[in-house]
Amino acid sequence: MARTGSLRSRTLVIALLGALLVPASASAAVEIFHRFEVDAIANYTITEDCPDGSPVETAETLVTVIGGHEEEFESGVPTLDSDFLTVLIRSFDCAGNFFGDRGSGSADFAFSPSLQEATVSGTITTRDDRSLTVDMSWVGTGPIEETNNITKFPGFIGHFKGKERDAVATGSVIVDGEALVDGSTTNARLETLEDTNIRLDP
Repeated sequence: MARTGSLRSRTLVIALLGALLVPASASAAVEIFHRFEVDAIANYTITEDCPDGSPVETAETLVTVIGGHEEEFESGVPTLDSDFLTVLIRSFDCAGNFFGDRGSGSADFAFSPSLQEATVSGTITTRDDRSLTVDMSWVGTGPIEETNNITKFPGFIGHFKGKERDAVATGSVIVDGEALVDGSTTNARLETLEDTNIRLDP
């Protein structure tokens, strides 16, 4: 798995510290919090025809798969480093009744820093005690859109950097041994979220 958070953290922190420490005294304490997260997101819509006489013509199930990686550092000390998988299921049956379930847990996740590709695989248990097994990959399409915001006030600098890219996701979601999703969707994206907060205590 690529590890881009640490390198970006060091580069960004050096630049921001220079801006923050110029007016500060040598005895001031500096606290630095850095968070880096990668998300690979895929949305599937599954429809099926309802019998004649049903309140609705089709039943619809929405499935969202989120694979990712997250890192956190406090003043250079790692406090979090984990891969995860989250699955959300929402559906309306032929009687118009709503059903919702979700699950989240650890998984195997890999990504490329260019957001060209990502993969996730793992098995988690949902809130309603269903077993979900996911094996999915993403391929980035189109350009990368970037967001870069800096917030400053006395004793604090916050820097947010984000990147996002459309993608095609392909894979499967197995619920209690039965395939709920098996195929591709263009309703997918890859993104990174990076926050660095520097606080100076006089």
